[in-house]
Amino acid sequence: MKIRKKVKNKGIGFLAAVLFVFAGVWTTAFPVQAASGNVYTCTVHPCYAHPVTGEIEDSGGEASYATGQGMVDGVVYTTGILELTDSGEYYLTVRFSLMDQTSGHSFWVQNVGDSGWATPAVGVTGNGTDDNGTTADICMQVPGENCVVRCSMYVAPMGRDVVFYLYPSDYAAGNNTNMNATMVTEASGNGETATTDSSGSAGTESGSGETGNADTGSTGGGSNLSGSSLSGGSGLTSSENADTESGEGNTETPALSSSIDEAAQPAASTDTELDEAQGLSLSTAADASKETEETAGSGAGGPFAVGAAVTVSGLILMGTAAVIIFFFRKNWKRWGGGYDDDEV
Repeated sequence: MKIRKKVKNKGIGFLAAVLFVFAGVWTTAFPVQAASGNVYTCTVHPCYAHPVTGEIEDSGGEASYATGQGMVDGVVYTTGILELTDSGEYYLTVRFSLMDQTSGHSFWVQNVGDSGWATPAVGVTGNGTDDNGTTADICMQVPGENCVVRCSMYVAPMGRDVVFYLYPSDYAAGNNTNMNATMVTEASGNGETATTDSSGSAGTESGSGETGNADTGSTGGGSNLSGSSLSGGSGLTSSENADTESGEGNTETPALSSSIDEAAQPAASTDTELDEAQGLSLSTAADASKETEETAGSGAGGPFAVGAAVTVSGLILMGTAAVIIFFFRKNWKRWGGGYDDDEV
């Protein structure tokens, strides 16, 4: 019995050791194909209204356009990177500020001119700090360089979700930022194999260099942030494939561009509506404008008003003079006037 028990225990121990080894191999590393391609530095345009249609989806509406645009400008950095793989996939990395005051970040993407939205793969690839608090470098798959990104996040000081947009443009070859390209790890045409850990991280994070972990509260079904790996994607396919393909050895860098020359403004916004927005610094603009218009209006009607006033004043003076003359003529002789002439 004791021998049989010892053999059984040794068998269980050996099996546990084998499972431990296999589990360690599975969870620590696995081979993946490193993406070869090109990296571009781009300008990121944050927009409170849709940059093509001018539509404002946020509940603040047109009346809060100036305030909303100011908030978006304070959250989204205006420089990013776009990674274009030889297989034709696009990955946009944008740095977001105020991460300690916002949560539930969700994203949707579309090509310029499309009406529908696709859910991209999204991940945090770096963290850091700035004067406004903590930052996060967020990488998302986009359908092409000529695209629009719809963003939603919960803003704690406001107590509600905010919806806004951004789009990239002005592409320059090379990475001129301190953000890391996490998808394109080899120059175009190489297509080598790399090893990464199970989290999917393919490089060091920018900023503070710590692993990114953002609040993942959902706000409407878009891709939420999930650690440092890209997740939640719907398999986007680009409408504009790259000119180069993996393995061909072509090192030519494709030229990229955006068809948006200038972001559209909300069609229904007016100065009066903007001035009524709470916290807007231009709250006295309408009063000043109205006062100027009233002054200009009174100036335009001035000649008529002055002419009428002069006419009335002249009539009054003439009437008064006539009354005085009539009174003097009537009482002239009574007061002794004219007797000297009669005597002479």
